[in-house]
Amino acid sequence: MAVVDSQWHWYPPAFLDAHIGRTHGPRAVRTAEGYVYEVSPDEVWKYDRRFTDLDHQVRVLDEAGIDMAVVSVAAAGDVNDRDRAEARDLCLLLNEELSRAQATHPGRFAALAHLPLKHPDLALDMLEDAVGRLGLRGIYLPGSIDGMSVADERVWPVYARAEELGLPLFLHPTRSFREPRVTPYKMEVTIGYMFDTSFASMSLIVGGVLDRHPRLKIVHPHVGGTLPYLHGRIDVYRGKGWWPDLDRPFADYLRRMWFDTVCNQPESLSLLADLVGPSRLLFSSDYPYWSTRHGIDLVRKVIPDDQVAGVLGGNAIELLSPAVGAVSSPASPPTPSSAPHST
Repeated sequence: MAVVDSQWHWYPPAFLDAHIGRTHGPRAVRTAEGYVYEVSPDEVWKYDRRFTDLDHQVRVLDEAGIDMAVVSVAAAGDVNDRDRAEARDLCLLLNEELSRAQATHPGRFAALAHLPLKHPDLALDMLEDAVGRLGLRGIYLPGSIDGMSVADERVWPVYARAEELGLPLFLHPTRSFREPRVTPYKMEVTIGYMFDTSFASMSLIVGGVLDRHPRLKIVHPHVGGTLPYLHGRIDVYRGKGWWPDLDRPFADYLRRMWFDTVCNQPESLSLLADLVGPSRLLFSSDYPYWSTRHGIDLVRKVIPDDQVAGVLGGNAIELLSPAVGAVSSPASPPTPSSAPHST
């Protein structure tokens, strides 16, 4: 039984080093334990070796019995709030470092492309580079694009190309709820993140993206945020004539998506499994933030025995197999000099 962790985070030291010396956030400082990364005065993260040391992460995979991890840089990897040139350079740096992780540890990581989605023309060029030169296996999709909806028509060409390539888009929360009624009470990460991705997925549905691109593969993290609990309420308003182009129940659209299993309540995972079916679930731990062992134990506790193999790895392996063409890690680490330089 192959085990694939579909939400795993690694912070390349080269990316954090690029933020050293900045006079304002996001900025980084080296410490004896690793790095301190300041997004803003009210959001400061400490990244020790669990976050930055790739060899250590491979040992964690081995100890947990995880064969492969789908890796991205979490909210810090969303650089769409930078200007065009900086966003391009940081995404290129991230993609090359993630590709190097794939090449250094063959078969252990399936890395996601980070794209400057605020500039869709540039994002398309960088997607081709990420797939063709770097061999990345999917796309990191932030919950919003510097405040712009992920369903904005300007982003549709990126979705069209992802659909052609058969590449899944892994949604992840970003920083859209940082405001006085949220941050003083530490609700940005605990609750705000869940609404951020819920708004993103719902906008893709009601904004017509899933209908326009029926083969687009979207992965919603954290057992679907709030949507498994609210789909009935949403359907009441669909029945009142809201979103007249939606010709089926809202839950039917959810069943076209995939969901990772990151949560701390068996009841939440059970509810999602009943709603979308185990074939749409992907085991995930959210390491290094959460426990790998807890994530695996939760799946085994909730999912029926005959579906466990699919949830722990089989579903992810199928999802990561592109529908068009073959995407694989390059045999050797990428050479930065061959990267495109359009701005």
